[in-house]
Amino acid sequence: MAPSKPKSHHSLTVWVTLCALLAIGLSAPVATGAPAQASVDSKNLRITRGTYDADNAPPSKYIKRVTETRTTANLNLRSQATTSSASYGVMKKGTVVKLTGKKGDSWSQLTWGTRTGWAASQYLETRTYTKDESVRYMTSFTQIFAEPNFNRAVGGVNFRTQVSLLNVSGSWSQIKTAYYYGWVPSSKVAKLRPAKAYRYVARSGSVYSHQNRSASKAVGRIHHGEKYEYRRWDSTNRRDEILVGGHWVWSPVTQKPYVAPSYRYAQETGSTYNKADKASDTKVGTIARGTKVRWGAWSAANRRDEILHNGRWVWTSVTDRTKPAGTIPETISVSPYGRFGAKHAPLRKTPRSDPYDSILTTVKKGDKVTVTGKAAGGWVRVKYASRTGYVKEAYDLRVAGPYSIAVYGTLRTGQSAYNLMSGFQQKILDQRFAKSSLYQLWNPNWTFLTNGGGTVVNEQFQYSDSRGPGMLSKLDVYESQLKYNGKPMYTRQRVSMSDGSQSWTYKTTSESEKVVKNSGRYISSGDFLKRS
Repeated sequence: MAPSKPKSHHSLTVWVTLCALLAIGLSAPVATGAPAQASVDSKNLRITRGTYDADNAPPSKYIKRVTETRTTANLNLRSQATTSSASYGVMKKGTVVKLTGKKGDSWSQLTWGTRTGWAASQYLETRTYTKDESVRYMTSFTQIFAEPNFNRAVGGVNFRTQVSLLNVSGSWSQIKTAYYYGWVPSSKVAKLRPAKAYRYVARSGSVYSHQNRSASKAVGRIHHGEKYEYRRWDSTNRRDEILVGGHWVWSPVTQKPYVAPSYRYAQETGSTYNKADKASDTKVGTIARGTKVRWGAWSAANRRDEILHNGRWVWTSVTDRTKPAGTIPETISVSPYGRFGAKHAPLRKTPRSDPYDSILTTVKKGDKVTVTGKAAGGWVRVKYASRTGYVKEAYDLRVAGPYSIAVYGTLRTGQSAYNLMSGFQQKILDQRFAKSSLYQLWNPNWTFLTNGGGTVVNEQFQYSDSRGPGMLSKLDVYESQLKYNGKPMYTRQRVSMSDGSQSWTYKTTSESEKVVKNSGRYISSGDFLKRS
């Protein structure tokens, strides 16, 4: 909660009380499940005109009429009034300069920074306008005082409100709001608008038309774990002012620390009601067994939970914290990423183990899958070939394929050395290396994968544990044939893919990368097939 504020003057208390009474008459109750509605903001109500009304404010010292000269094009500052003289530099279009008053034919003398020189007059524009440097923002709610001291309050101004700075005296700033002018501590005023502040609902409860408990009434309801924009804290009544449904209202049930949402599960199919009270409720719907819902409150007297179901807050007696046996956990979609099978694992239809679930197929050890979602219990939804199902990420998947080989040049499908890639158990086209570049050197078929800021097209071949070691040995020999100064230009390295997985590939050594980048041709497409 925010620290307590200085007590206001008796006249302000009377004004606030009048506003509160008006607010009560203007506010309206809210139906269950609808956003809370509030009264017209009491601080916007006008009672009588007074000495410290904004209309009576003195002019701001920070709003001035200024005459300013700017360049209308990129313009040289010359040492003399001639184009043949030395240039002190080029002043960019829109640069503010100061004229000295000296002129020579079509030239004007001016000062730019620490330099004084000459520039063509036709590219200088002088205009007089009102320059407003008075805009400020409040860093918290504060009272406005008649003088630069805490003796007499004349009004109030809210957090993040834009005000006009009129004057400064010591540690005080004189400001003008839409309704008042007066003095506030300078520590409460900033040139930049503060970020919005928020509060979380610690327990479900009502919101009110005013901070004063005796002069306000309930105008809506907020629920556990919800988040609302915050404006100020009233320490006397222990209420936050928050924005609910487009209206500023007061809450005794919010706090600054984060409150995590709570959930409940329907233990059986049952009814939902508009009230907790069983004597006066009305049935409004049905909830199915196993449904997961957001929780708001528990009525011990009526043995009912308040839950968010189908976009509406309702009450029911069939929910509890525990998930019923046999129900299917909810899957939350994630940005797709690649992984490899760590072992032969069953691909299940839903994120459950037998006896509740059927098996679609088996993900082979070393084969690649794409993860598209996550569910409770460590389950992930994956796409494997033409099927989509579930495996356990921690036990069934890993980042690097032990015998996954990504190729980007003559080893690709249909290219001159493709015959070497026989015996694979899975092939995936149209993959990309991350943070890489592709270069061509001397021969059209000699392409080199280097570090870079782009991506490079590749194909991934996955081999079994029995075939993988022999395949890597064969490719090690093949890729070591191209040499520079007696050293192979490629080495086998683990390389990251754009989808977050890792495969073996044959990448340029650090020494040959320098040669390639100095003498080779950069292939901007990152695709070997588009190198010509």
